[in-house]
Amino acid sequence: MQLSPRLKFLIIGAVILLAMEWRTWWFYLTPPPDFSHGQVVLYATDWCPYCEKTRALLAAKGIPYQEMNIETSAEARSQYQRLAAHGVPVLLVAGEVVRGYHQQKMEAALDRWQQQAASPAK
Repeated sequence: MQLSPRLKFLIIGAVILLAMEWRTWWFYLTPPPDFSHGQVVLYATDWCPYCEKTRALLAAKGIPYQEMNIETSAEARSQYQRLAAHGVPVLLVAGEVVRGYHQQKMEAALDRWQQQAASPAK
């Protein structure tokens, strides 16, 4: 069977794209590690305006969190990479990862976390 040049080009392009982003694909195919231990962790930088908005959101909701600066901490950078992150902020809420500043997604994850924390253990 002879493949058309256009189909060959598409297949080669897809293979190159997958090869370039293999780590991201691998992290999406495997569950992300939970570095939060049931808590809220913010991966951020000092200069990021969206990180500041995330800090304000957490403060407004009265949610305690641990901040990990990915520029000054090797451990934070390693965890950030394992979460397949490409930008900041990254919010880790009891194992659920919210990449980027998406207020509705963040609030939904935080609300679920607060409900779980408030419900009596069975």
